[in-house]
Amino acid sequence: MATRRAGVLVVSMLAAVMMLAPVARSAPGVGLTWQASSLDLPLAWQVTSGSATSVVAVVDSGVQADNPALQGRVLAGYDFVHGDTNTTDDNGHGTAVAGIIAAVCPGCSILPVKVLDANGTGDWPTISAGIDWAADHGAQVINLSVGAPRALDIVGAAVAYAISKGAIVVAAAGNDGEDESFYPAMYPGVISVAGVDQTGARSTWSNFGSWVTVAAPGCATTASLQGGDTTDFCGTSAAAPFVAGLAGLARAFEPNLDGTAFAAALRASGGSLPDPTTAAAGLPDANRLLVTLGAPVAPPTESSPPTVTSTPAVGRCSTASAGKWGGTSAYKITWQRTRSGAGWTNVTSGTRYTPRARDAGYRLRVLVTATNVRGTVTEASQPTLPVRVLRRTSSRTPKNRYAQK
Repeated sequence: MATRRAGVLVVSMLAAVMMLAPVARSAPGVGLTWQASSLDLPLAWQVTSGSATSVVAVVDSGVQADNPALQGRVLAGYDFVHGDTNTTDDNGHGTAVAGIIAAVCPGCSILPVKVLDANGTGDWPTISAGIDWAADHGAQVINLSVGAPRALDIVGAAVAYAISKGAIVVAAAGNDGEDESFYPAMYPGVISVAGVDQTGARSTWSNFGSWVTVAAPGCATTASLQGGDTTDFCGTSAAAPFVAGLAGLARAFEPNLDGTAFAAALRASGGSLPDPTTAAAGLPDANRLLVTLGAPVAPPTESSPPTVTSTPAVGRCSTASAGKWGGTSAYKITWQRTRSGAGWTNVTSGTRYTPRARDAGYRLRVLVTATNVRGTVTEASQPTLPVRVLRRTSSRTPKNRYAQK
């Protein structure tokens, strides 16, 4: 996993298998089948599919920005291997990682930070510089599918710096199949990720233990350098970006979310695993995660119906009450009228309406349309009595025709 070269620790990538060949397209979940289901992503996408302002940094071998799965999502980044702004991926690992993030969080932006060379290796000073740069350039989430059993102090300092800037740092737990130290995943505040299969069983190559935060699918079909997909991209390199994508969704829903709150929400919402020693918080449930952060569970529910609070009359203002609703983020009140009761015609919107002469004899009602991210519900009030025409009474004092002139 790590070797020494010229006195510098070289960190190899964490993919157990890298078969570069066809991925997730631009639509939510394409390329993910059992993975999306196991993480409950379809329900989570009802709440949010991410936002362009939710920036996920891929600190890796670069990203192929023109891959069909990634076009229009990749921001300008930096190449710390060659010291320039060309973040083209000459290995494929970073592109595969970015493809998983984009499939989980289709609306998120990808910030490429190249710290690994064409062989998929890099040194700790370069990686730490990449983490610092990502934190300083708007990364809300940082994915680290790199690591080794030991690391230099500068890496821990870079991770701590990113966390202090509000970034959620997600890292692969390692592919040695052991309960062992592994960095940067083991640093305080990092969301560490093990790999599991379709049944939730730990992949044999995945590290595990109470220090691991969560587990996620360890294999995926994802973006390749050839412009299509790569099948069987496996390892904790694949598991980590699933959780980084979830963090992107969470940040899109709650922009001020930090790593501590995200970890707490993961613990509160995660599902159990067949082997609880795999990861402390089990398997993430994206939908329950967003509900824990405040998303509604279901479409709005009405507990008290809408009403028109006065008997309508021409020239007299009538007021509507929307009733009482649960789980509503917005609602609209529409006034309607009918003469026969067979059909209703929209009149105006708002909480108040003053009937006109043309409304005389018509019955009124209000239609309340309540909406949240889960759906829309419409309820109508009971019809009013027919709109009355008020009789005018004279305010003039009658004259006494017998009065002396």
